Amino acid sequence: MLLIQSPSIIFAFIFSIVSIILTILTFNIGYNHPKHHIQFLIILPPLNSVFLFLLSLTWIERRFRLSYIPFICLVILLISSITLTIVSYLFLSLSIIIYLNLIFYSILTSIVLLIILIVIISYLYGSINNYQCRTKSTIDQQNNELLKNNNTFQVDKLVLNINENELILFMSYFPGRHTYHDIQNIVNDLNQINVDSILTLNETKELSFMNITNDNRYNMDTYSTYIKRANIEHIIYPIRKRFIPKSISDYMQFLYGIINNINRCNYNRLLVHCMSGLGRTGMTVVCFELLYEYIMNENERKKGHKFIERFCHYPLLLENYCRVCKSISNVRRIRPGSIHNPLQILFAHEFYARLKSESYMQQITEIINLNEKRLLDNFEELRLPTNI
Repeated sequence: MLLIQSPSIIFAFIFSIVSIILTILTFNIGYNHPKHHIQFLIILPPLNSVFLFLLSLTWIERRFRLSYIPFICLVILLISSITLTIVSYLFLSLSIIIYLNLIFYSILTSIVLLIILIVIISYLYGSINNYQCRTKSTIDQQNNELLKNNNTFQVDKLVLNINENELILFMSYFPGRHTYHDIQNIVNDLNQINVDSILTLNETKELSFMNITNDNRYNMDTYSTYIKRANIEHIIYPIRKRFIPKSISDYMQFLYGIINNINRCNYNRLLVHCMSGLGRTGMTVVCFELLYEYIMNENERKKGHKFIERFCHYPLLLENYCRVCKSISNVRRIRPGSIHNPLQILFAHEFYARLKSESYMQQITEIINLNEKRLLDNFEELRLPTNI
């Protein structure tokens, strides 16, 4: 049951229970002191509960960046929490319950404000970084930068061995990134790696500053062309810089499909990269490890969800007690600096929570099997008749 598995939904559920209890206890105060307009404390807490539940259900599961519903919910929750804090402060003399309201909503206001600031800072950092890359330096400055760097394409490797099945995940920055004007750097980097597939997590607009074509534009099609010329399969799943996937359900189906294809075709060498090869790459490799273990190890599917794993305990890394933290620690050990973004760490916990939900994974499996059946049916319909 996802209600008792997901960190965000557990948080929303606990908040709702506390909020409703405070509402019930405050009701008598409002009844005995009608002149003080305590009705605010009666109306707003349930409203907060509704918005926070909406937040928890849409933050990870639905398309966050397309609707912005979760961010709007956070802002409304912040405003209502501040209002309740002020109202509680004005009527502290009436009852100790008002003190409890003040403490509770003050803490809630601080938490929500912190979440909003993290989201805004992450968004602005990614936007500023993209802008700086697009307006970066002249060719001479890029050449000077190249002289300072090692021309060797640095790739880190994580090997997953489960029940005699092996998946080799490589992590790197964007191939050719050490200079931004010479296409030969892309070719050289691709020639240095021995992989069957490349998973690109960049958005197309991140590639516009690379300047490798005649019209000084560099798009994903151009990049894919050079990958395919190197006889490497190219897979694309765009994620905004320093953010998380739009939908955890789509993301899980996507990774599930990649693993199925790897097992079917026996192509087990996969390179995962974003721009710097740390945030989105680290998050994706962590999710790959968790999902691959779930698919290939039947005992893992039968294991229960530990109590500590039901909560996102950022910034603590409890690798001896939490499977997600252990996976994050593995990735950081191999590629230092990976996955430190709080949003991406929370996403990994939410991803694992759904792996532990039997009903949720049953739905995911049914969707994947249905999609594969449709593809096979379409393939059969497109086949030309053999008899003329």
